[in-house]
Amino acid sequence: MSEKKREVDAPPKKRTFPRSVHFAPLNVPLERRLQTLAVLFHTVALPYCIGLFFLMLAFPPLWPLLIMYVIYAYGFDRSSSNGQISRRRSPLFRRLPLFRLYCDYFPIRIHREVPLEPTFPGRLREPSGVVERWIAKIFGAQDAVVVGNESESSNGKGQSNGKTKKIGPTYVFGYHPHGIVSLGAFGAIATEGAGWEKLFPGIPVSLLTLETNFNLPFYREYLLSLGIASVSRRSCTNLLKNNQSICIVIGGAQESLLAEPGTLDLILLKRRGFVKLAMSTARTSDEPICLVPILSFGENDVYDQVRGERSSRLYKIQTFIKKAAGFTLPLMYARGIFNYDFGLMPYRRQMTLVVGKPIAVPYVAQPTEAEIEVYHKQYVDELKRLWDTYKDEYFIDHTGKGVKNSEMRFVE
Repeated sequence: MSEKKREVDAPPKKRTFPRSVHFAPLNVPLERRLQTLAVLFHTVALPYCIGLFFLMLAFPPLWPLLIMYVIYAYGFDRSSSNGQISRRRSPLFRRLPLFRLYCDYFPIRIHREVPLEPTFPGRLREPSGVVERWIAKIFGAQDAVVVGNESESSNGKGQSNGKTKKIGPTYVFGYHPHGIVSLGAFGAIATEGAGWEKLFPGIPVSLLTLETNFNLPFYREYLLSLGIASVSRRSCTNLLKNNQSICIVIGGAQESLLAEPGTLDLILLKRRGFVKLAMSTARTSDEPICLVPILSFGENDVYDQVRGERSSRLYKIQTFIKKAAGFTLPLMYARGIFNYDFGLMPYRRQMTLVVGKPIAVPYVAQPTEAEIEVYHKQYVDELKRLWDTYKDEYFIDHTGKGVKNSEMRFVE
């Protein structure tokens, strides 16, 4: 066998820090440049918003505006946890072409197994009226919108202008895996870049994140405009009572330390709080609250990570930070803006979110551990079914070849 043939058959070595850097050519199509810019926009949104706030502080004429903003944002506005996120969500902002470019960068796709019954029944329509068409044309937001959505339900009980509207089921979506920073969940659920509203009309969903993110000036407005809310128990309960579906990244920050390309390690077996939440939240209608698993193939592939063993000092330090601060610091790296080998920009690797079948849970004010276990097991079984059904089609590596002998593992 020739030396060349042996090189082709040799198994790939485990990826480490690159020894050389390959720069992007100058003739990259404009569309791809715009996609990179869109992802960069989201990647630097947090430091940019904080930097902008402190930059404005350097100009005394702006202090009155900043004082009013601080009083409003931190003294009166409780949108992140009071269940009234629909008043802050901007459908137009969620449909901006910026987020379509963001999703096309990877790309991010949603696979719908079955249609879900809408919470707010309605129909899709194109933008109508002079003003609406004008705004849609300027911002490129030509997606269909829902007639009869949550914006017409002012009191959370389906009442609008004195008339009662039928309210359908509310959903608790569980997103797996967390990945490094849940880029797939952001693109597919927090924005309309992947077409969530067209696939699941009448089901407004709030992606949930740490409450501490809403303590950051200006960045909190960015999150609230996308309908993102706090993951605190109070916030979840208020959202469900207002017929607002939620999406929880179940594995949390601890699971981000397990993220590695070509693997799918989940923290789920001990996570039962979301099941108890769905069972114990009082309904505002006769419709149930349903658990729906979402399995994201490719979420772990968009970043590499310097990952320590569970017994290593690095892992213990990261775990300590997580317990003390509520978040952790994965040592991740991927590509740069102008190079393909090193930086903090994610790789261009496809993510496919498979949305499973709903599991209706009954209302039990104080569910027992045995009752919670029944529906937790159904949820885990449904997640396993999604894996077994779609792993050969969607669990791929960055070369496009199927990852062999890989399994979804429940670590905790």
